[in-house]
Amino acid sequence: MTDREQDQLLATATDRFERRLSEQIGAVRIAMIEGDAATRQEISNLRVETRGEIAQVRLDMAEQFAASRIHTEARHRELLKWAFVFWVGQAIAVAGMFKAFT
Repeated sequence: MTDREQDQLLATATDRFERRLSEQIGAVRIAMIEGDAATRQEISNLRVETRGEIAQVRLDMAEQFAASRIHTEARHRELLKWAFVFWVGQAIAVAGMFKAFT
């Protein structure tokens, strides 16, 4: 094989290698773009799901706080009722003592 033939064979092999390399790099780029798009879509879906779950948690918390508030108000009314009964009883007892001593 002459130098010219070797140079031509080397040039042909180099061109083939560069072409295959370009094709493979192009395929990798396409795969990366598709993977990136799929990842972005998945993140978007997760974001929507998370927002829905947060909204549900907020709703559940509001319901629980409302129930707790109602329960607390009922207990306060009950305590106030018994405090009033005690105060009336004490006032009657004190009035009876004043009447007895006067």
